[in-house]
Amino acid sequence: MNTFIHYHTLDLRIHDSPSLHKAHQPNNRSTHFLPLYIFDPRQLDLSQFPNTSSSRPAQASTDAPNQDGSAKFEPRQTRCSPKSRVGKFHRTSPYRLKFLLEAVYSLRESYRRSGGDMLIAYGPPEKIIPQLIAELQKNGGEIEGFFAQREYTVEEISNYRRISDGLASQKGNAKGDKGVKLEFNDSKTLIPPGQLPFDPSRDTPDVYTEFRKKVEGLGIGLDEMLKRPLQTSENVDGEIRVKVGNEKLKPFPDVKFDHIKLGEGDGGFLISETVEEVYAKLVRPLLDNPPIGGWSSAAASASHQESNGNANGKGEIPELHSASAIPFEGSVKAALDRIDDYIGQLQRGQWQGGNKAKHYKETRNGLLGEGFSTKFSSWLSLGSVSPKEIGWRVGQLMEKEGRDKEVWKNVYWILFELLWRDYFQYTVLKTSLSDQTPKSRSKTTSSPDDGDEYHPNSSLFNPDGFSSQISTYPKDLRPKPSEWHSANLQDENDPARRWCEGRTGVPFIDANMRELIQTGWMSNRGRQNVASFLTKDLYCDWRIGAEFFEMHLVDYDTCSNWGNWQYQAGVGNDPRSSRQFNPIKQARDYDENNEFVRTWIPELKDLPKEYIQTPWLLNDPSKLGGYPSKPIVELPSWKKHYPNQPSGRNRYGKDGKQNKNKNKAKGNGKGPGGGKSNSKQENQ
Repeated sequence: MNTFIHYHTLDLRIHDSPSLHKAHQPNNRSTHFLPLYIFDPRQLDLSQFPNTSSSRPAQASTDAPNQDGSAKFEPRQTRCSPKSRVGKFHRTSPYRLKFLLEAVYSLRESYRRSGGDMLIAYGPPEKIIPQLIAELQKNGGEIEGFFAQREYTVEEISNYRRISDGLASQKGNAKGDKGVKLEFNDSKTLIPPGQLPFDPSRDTPDVYTEFRKKVEGLGIGLDEMLKRPLQTSENVDGEIRVKVGNEKLKPFPDVKFDHIKLGEGDGGFLISETVEEVYAKLVRPLLDNPPIGGWSSAAASASHQESNGNANGKGEIPELHSASAIPFEGSVKAALDRIDDYIGQLQRGQWQGGNKAKHYKETRNGLLGEGFSTKFSSWLSLGSVSPKEIGWRVGQLMEKEGRDKEVWKNVYWILFELLWRDYFQYTVLKTSLSDQTPKSRSKTTSSPDDGDEYHPNSSLFNPDGFSSQISTYPKDLRPKPSEWHSANLQDENDPARRWCEGRTGVPFIDANMRELIQTGWMSNRGRQNVASFLTKDLYCDWRIGAEFFEMHLVDYDTCSNWGNWQYQAGVGNDPRSSRQFNPIKQARDYDENNEFVRTWIPELKDLPKEYIQTPWLLNDPSKLGGYPSKPIVELPSWKKHYPNQPSGRNRYGKDGKQNKNKNKAKGNGKGPGGGKSNSKQENQ
């Protein structure tokens, strides 16, 4: 029995799968295919499962070994914990967990429908995988390949290295002639590293525009920048199944995996457990210790039902909020269905559908509903959909309909955003490498697995961010982390806590934060505004915001989340460190009819329409239904956008009717809490 193993991490799909493609080529000697997924105790609290450590999961408060002495900021701790470093938040939420389990278990169903299976385990991967391989090597069995998707973040790289170290300590396969090596597929990004016109580990530009222009220099059409995804699946009557050319999925190895003896506290295998049973065990530690702001009302309701005696101890997976902008499952099928719905597809020489994509640029700043933006990020974050699959479909639409300039300029912006995602991945790769990286490494072999030293505390998570390693703007114009407000999240009146809980008194900010808690989603427009408010108006440590987003966002991606937060805080790739949003102007521009605020802050729904975005101007707390009567901070630049200003200066005149003149604000807010901004404020 020759087994090909694919270790799934953030690539929970069977379409565009390099491992499936390799394992099913005519020259591949494997007779069996074993997909594997492991719930890691460094990311999820596994304490409800048998044979897990009796001690509490490691907290992110242990000093990281071999910490680079040049790291100037505290805390100097590892992120390998189910709790975050600064805010001590959970690193997942009931909704994120729901989406993950839907992705994992639907992937297993796809393998089973294809005639195979997927092994699901829990515990430290470096403990489980060597024991699994040893079992497969019994009685002359061989490992024909052991692959995973290449990742660019320090925690994932560390995971791979621990696994490799564990494999290196084994004697080798049954013949004793070689050990098992973990190898990697480049399936994470739209543009693989070997296809880039530069070495991403060294020469990724410090500014996105330069990156985009270099990449688009390859040509943005099909078979230029956009490469055809691997054909490793097919849709049969609405079911996604494995198919590589004329080959069907190789069988799952006939091994009693539940008989593998793991060490004490090293976890186990999930053979017959249902997704509901696994959810119940993983969500329990979250529900027992809710964060500031609490969990979604749906999750709380499911928790209450469970505590009142659920049959067989099964957990209730929460229903989605009725106003959720992402009413989707985490499954591969849901991801591919969304591509069909949003972009459309070529059928009998004609393009069918794609109306949403054809208006993407016009609608992407929307706030309510599922149609205003692609929502692809939800599946991209887990790899349930391939970025190449999306890019190729977009390229097909542009090729077919591109003569229509309006269509082209809208659809192109989907590629623009996919390249932003790639850019953050490669920026993290570049800034995580230490100065001791060997000069001899070639562009095409640049990878996290080739033995190079990585910064053990990547600048992705440090207060001064990428700006400590790049020079896109002068140092004296950057924010000073030492002047930022240090959050005390135990204090109910702490600015950072009020931001987390949606109690700032600025409705546009609070509505976005409440949507995040209740649904696990926030629009791109909302993310920019709340990040600007926390970092520029409240002058708080941006990492509180990044960690709070990590906990709640269903589409959380390490590189995009932390990279974007740095960008908004002025410590990342943005050469304009003073970039600041005016939440009053933004509300007038993007929530013109106040529908978004009314949806998420029902306390204000009966106010006169011109005061919903600025309720403190009523000077009547009795009409606010308990909502804060004053904003936590008020900047002079906001006032020209207040209601009842002279006609032409804001959207509402004295008669309360809409004024379509939209002027830009020029605020001069410096941020509360004793820290003043060291740069000229620019309000948008």
